[in-house]
Amino acid sequence: MNNWAITTSKARGKHNLGLTDYAQTLADQLQIPVIARDNKGIGKLLHQYSLDVLLVEEDDGLVAHWQDGQVFTYHPGMAVPRIKHIKDGDSDMLIDVLGIEPGDKVLDCTMGMASDAVTISFALGAEGNITALESSPVIYAITDYGLKHWNWQQESKTMRQAMERITPICCKYETYLQELCKKDELEYDVIYFDPMFERPVMESSGIAPLRKAADYAPLTQDILELASTLCRKRVVVKHRDGTLKQLQFDRIEGGKYSSLAYGILEAKVNGERSGAK
Repeated sequence: MNNWAITTSKARGKHNLGLTDYAQTLADQLQIPVIARDNKGIGKLLHQYSLDVLLVEEDDGLVAHWQDGQVFTYHPGMAVPRIKHIKDGDSDMLIDVLGIEPGDKVLDCTMGMASDAVTISFALGAEGNITALESSPVIYAITDYGLKHWNWQQESKTMRQAMERITPICCKYETYLQELCKKDELEYDVIYFDPMFERPVMESSGIAPLRKAADYAPLTQDILELASTLCRKRVVVKHRDGTLKQLQFDRIEGGKYSSLAYGILEAKVNGERSGAK
């Protein structure tokens, strides 16, 4: 990403304190320029350094500030009530469609704010594993930091553990899937896509700022077919309002009374789908 930087909170800057070790490591990993706060306001820093976005490490999280005044920080979103419902014995449509079992390994190709990833991680249990990919460095930075520093006092121990079991990686899923092709054994049971930014209208104004940082590359049939050869069970793609009609699946579940549905492509075993119907 061009024209971005990271700085510390005004309080830490006032006492000549820099970034925390974790934020500094994140900056080094993503090659984000680190600038001194020098008791300056966000708007002044954005203008002074001609930045599109400035990340600020505040006491309660990493916050992204854009030139137009939009602000975004991490929140697990619907993962909180969804996990509560699962704990209460209710079903979760995504978990049912994924067909996962405790201990499975899942690849989430479109992490975003990791609401689905946290829910999946909880369902997988202590022996499970989920790797979550995010191609946007800004979204990755906010989410990665948030998963490690969310206000645990507000949530249960199981919620914290579910977040800790997620392995975020900043890369394009096309690149990651190509690397998986080089491995002798299948690493994942299920591969999941949620191309949420294909929707022309965001359902929540709270995540509207992410449109500035999102990767709009379309999901293709070739990628789906490749993914179906790299997992043991299935590939699942979230639909909204028919935005993925150009893609072919073995079946689609949900959507009869809702705009939300899931396309399912069964894993290929020796060129044949394992459970196509």
